[in-house]
Amino acid sequence: MGAKKSETGQATAPSPDEDFGVLLGWDSSPAGQRIMLLMQSARKTPDQPDDVRDFRYFLTREQAVQLGNYLYGLAGETAPKRKSRGFLEKLIGD
Repeated sequence: MGAKKSETGQATAPSPDEDFGVLLGWDSSPAGQRIMLLMQSARKTPDQPDDVRDFRYFLTREQAVQLGNYLYGLAGETAPKRKSRGFLEKLIGD
């Protein structure tokens, strides 16, 4: 998904049809078997509420995990390890 290139191999400027901006924030919530991811962005410093754009994406749980792991890798970090359940939690099923 790098920069687009022309037939001559030169990088081309983004077309007006391509969307870009600065990520301002995000939120997520369960949506049945999927996860709804809300991402907010702006092309400039927001002066008015209309300057902030909302984008909603529906991901499978597997896609959410892959995206999270991918972003950890890009940031040079490792994903947190799940704490294994202790004997008592296993015994009482919690």
